[in-house]
Amino acid sequence: MTHKGEIFSDVFAQKDNFVTRIEARVKMGFTAIALVINLLSPTIYASVGIAAFCFALLLAVKAPPRLLLLRMAMPLVMAAVVLVTQVFFYGVTPLFAIPVWGWRLAGYEEGLARGVLIMGRVIAGVALILFLSMSTPVSKLLLAAKWFRVPQTFIGLALLVYRYIFVLIEEAAAIKDAQKVRLGYRDWHQSMRSLGVLGGSLFFRAYDRADRVFEAMLARGYSGGMAVRCQVRWGGRDFAAAFGLGAMLAVFYLMGQLRW
Repeated sequence: MTHKGEIFSDVFAQKDNFVTRIEARVKMGFTAIALVINLLSPTIYASVGIAAFCFALLLAVKAPPRLLLLRMAMPLVMAAVVLVTQVFFYGVTPLFAIPVWGWRLAGYEEGLARGVLIMGRVIAGVALILFLSMSTPVSKLLLAAKWFRVPQTFIGLALLVYRYIFVLIEEAAAIKDAQKVRLGYRDWHQSMRSLGVLGGSLFFRAYDRADRVFEAMLARGYSGGMAVRCQVRWGGRDFAAAFGLGAMLAVFYLMGQLRW
């Protein structure tokens, strides 16, 4: 499978390894608590520990580093923008100055520290989401959400969204391939027109498909909800995994209290 296909799929979650065998409810609880620790920690050490732990687990199950970088690309860009804005617009202690058209653009020490902290939180948060999504099939995630008393309407909607987002991706790829055959991307102007046509066609196709799917569901007795039950029982391995991940949460919390 290509990296493009891997980005929009849970191919690694379907593999059998020591990470995917951890109960989904354990991983969801770990992710939720780790996110809270990451956001409330006053130092960057907790974020560094969380990110390192998640990436180490993903690399241990042979997730390609290039794929991880591709999934991290957009969050890293956003975090870098936040870092730059914090450096130049927050703080009182000058760190450096850059002459720009006769002006001196100053960077501040407090802004750098705050920007690095925010950037670390972003990276750690994304690492947690990658750990959860790349090691747990969506079906198990939704079953675990049902166990956590997530509203059934949300679960049913998530099932439909997950199913049909791949259908839309396939249709968008088919439309774009047809446009390329007709030289729809031969220059910048024509590319913009083709992208507009692609977006409009995809919107109308999505609306038409939604209408047809809803009618098919009504014909099969759909009444506004889907029967989803979580009947997976906990075993000794699940309790051991919960204990181990709980110990890591304690380590992350203590790391967040360090002040060097």
